[in-house]
Amino acid sequence: MSDSDKDKIILFPTNRIVDLSKTGPAEKSNNNVRDTETLKRIQEDQTKQFCDGVVDDMSMNLLRGFVEIAIKTNNINFTKDLALLIDVLRGLIYRDFGLTHPMHQLVEKMVDIRTLKNGQQSAKINYSTVINTKKQSVPLSKDVKNELKDIQDGAHTLFNGDNLNDE
Repeated sequence: MSDSDKDKIILFPTNRIVDLSKTGPAEKSNNNVRDTETLKRIQEDQTKQFCDGVVDDMSMNLLRGFVEIAIKTNNINFTKDLALLIDVLRGLIYRDFGLTHPMHQLVEKMVDIRTLKNGQQSAKINYSTVINTKKQSVPLSKDVKNELKDIQDGAHTLFNGDNLNDE
């Protein structure tokens, strides 16, 4: 069977079978196991195609919405951000249909779910699990260091009672 023939297979809904004895051999032969694996693969491929079609439709609607509110959609950073957004959306839909997607690992690593006192769930995204979010400290200039030292020395003098009565 060629790949183009596989794309043309439409699975019969198994919940519509009235008499299971007429559906084929009941024993588990090697051929039947292969058929079952093939059917599962075909079903997964069709589910992926459905999910991808839904994501494509949603993506086009999002893009139209961005254009309507005058977002600069021709900007390279917009393209990068949109690509990530669409992949997150794809991961969300794949998960609901029982399919795996690499985005699931990223979500598991980054997102913590907490249950609030009222029973509602709240999601917190922690970017530091995947990127370095520590801020680099910038050294102070000499002028700022001297000014801080003067302030500190003045505060020290005032709080210790030094030179209060010398004036």
